[in-house]
Amino acid sequence: MSSRALVSISGSALSKNYRIISEKVPQLGLIPMVKADAYGHGAGFVGKVLSQERNFYAFGVATFQEAVSLRATLKGPKIPILVFSDSVPWTHEKARLCLSLGLEPVFSEVTSLLKFQSGTDGNRIPAHVEFNTGMNRLGIPIESLSLVRFYPKTVFTHLADADSPDSTLTRLQIKRFSELVPEVRARFPKAKLHFANSAALWNPKRYPLLKQMDLARPGLSLYGIRPFDRARNEGLKRVMRFSARVINRIYLEYGDRVGYGGIYRCSKPSGEWVGVIAAGYADGVFRALGNQGVAYFGSKKLVFRGRVSMDLSAIECPSRLQVGDEVELWGDRVDPYEQARLAGTIPYEITTRIGHRVERNYEF
Repeated sequence: MSSRALVSISGSALSKNYRIISEKVPQLGLIPMVKADAYGHGAGFVGKVLSQERNFYAFGVATFQEAVSLRATLKGPKIPILVFSDSVPWTHEKARLCLSLGLEPVFSEVTSLLKFQSGTDGNRIPAHVEFNTGMNRLGIPIESLSLVRFYPKTVFTHLADADSPDSTLTRLQIKRFSELVPEVRARFPKAKLHFANSAALWNPKRYPLLKQMDLARPGLSLYGIRPFDRARNEGLKRVMRFSARVINRIYLEYGDRVGYGGIYRCSKPSGEWVGVIAAGYADGVFRALGNQGVAYFGSKKLVFRGRVSMDLSAIECPSRLQVGDEVELWGDRVDPYEQARLAGTIPYEITTRIGHRVERNYEF
């Protein structure tokens, strides 16, 4: 049965992107971020592709649920999986999961940190500590290093404005973390340090502190999307392609309208054709793309006509686009930042919002 809508995920593109990133900072181990089902790309698939890559250190997820799911898909030795934001509250159940599945919690809140190290968990479970240097979301206070009584595998911070190395906030965060580094090295000489996400890795020369780091945490760039709008692409290839099939062609005469609310009205005296595609907001086509989103048929750019509905959308329909053909809604032709801008969002949200009923095709 042919698909109404299809997401194709390329393992070769994923590996290529990983190597591009690794070559930027060859001295650093990498923690590929695969939270939110690898930004919608399939964490199990991404795990299988990247776990054997050079300089691989561990995978990063957000929750224990994600970690358990990822562990089930990875074969062989227990590849490290860091759980970045789910140690609160710290419980016996989470400790049991860590011990049985080889999961490694991150502590970024004082109460959970103290509970973890008050018993035997701190001696049995490899764990990590995040410090708050100014993002003010997660992280223990930087003056609280003395509270850490177990030996952390890694110590890190998270930058709030990494695509702007010279911003006041970034300079403040780097200064604070720089001051913390020698203290960490003195107390925990074997602990690995990191702060860089994709945006920071795109400006390695602007972050001299990287020379003192051991690891980095690439996310969006792994999936072939430049880490911020004005960044250079540098050879990245989109890992995800989202396409939808044309299931009808409708001829509009002058004045005819399209879809719910009739917000698109044919203004051409000679009339025009629109194509109805089998994807709507339940599939991940943002409703805000009505009358302005873009799709591609080959090299031809097509604009949405009328409202995006739950199951269907309408687009411009040149004569060579026929029922049964597919158009690309996301992929190499579509600039993620252009589509995201039109939807009033960011590329992260678009890739993570692809609906469950859309067929996936994983290409190793």
